[in-house]
Amino acid sequence: MVNQRTIDEILGNLQPEQKENIQKLRSLIKNAVPETNEIVKNGKITFKLGDKDFVWINQFSDHIDLEFAMGASLSSSLLRSRGISQSNDNIRHIPISGNFNKIEPELSRLVSEAAIQGFKHCQPKSV
Repeated sequence: MVNQRTIDEILGNLQPEQKENIQKLRSLIKNAVPETNEIVKNGKITFKLGDKDFVWINQFSDHIDLEFAMGASLSSSLLRSRGISQSNDNIRHIPISGNFNKIEPELSRLVSEAAIQGFKHCQPKSV
């Protein structure tokens, strides 16, 4: 069994600015989509709708990324693709460093739209 890190362990290893931005993102996501569940999965802070991942917070040495599972269906100049090496071409991300307050309104809009896409994706199929 792999030892899964906790959110506190993830936050404890970050630079103060990254830690602050992650806390702001966590709050933004929980406020925009209160029904989401927050877990640690594959070393990332992951937010789920039902049993589906819908956004992740991924930490790097110099920034963090907010990643959207259904990001290809969202529209924003902030969204980036990982390119052809990415295994899932639906995923998009937004790199966040010192720019959180500037992009916060757009992040909130995108998280809300991603939740709508996630709810549609999580709906049981009609028979």
